Amino acid sequence: MARSSSTRGARVIAPSAGGRVSPIGFLQETFSELRKAVWPSREETSRLTVVVIALAIAAGFFLGGLDRIFAETFTRYVL
Repeated sequence: MARSSSTRGARVIAPSAGGRVSPIGFLQETFSELRKAVWPSREETSRLTVVVIALAIAAGFFLGGLDRIFAETFTRYVL
């Protein structure tokens, strides 16, 4: 028979609470989690921003080219 997982350190929520947290408690937990996050450096952020912009431009040209090809194809052969 399988053993149940341990609940040490886990917070038990009272059934009457319905899983709700006060707004102050929510903000405290949010800031606590944000402090634990590993944030990228300024150089990494700027490099990745350039990559995203370049990929967005490339995707725009690609989709624009496909649109142009389909538009020409349908106007020549369908209409």
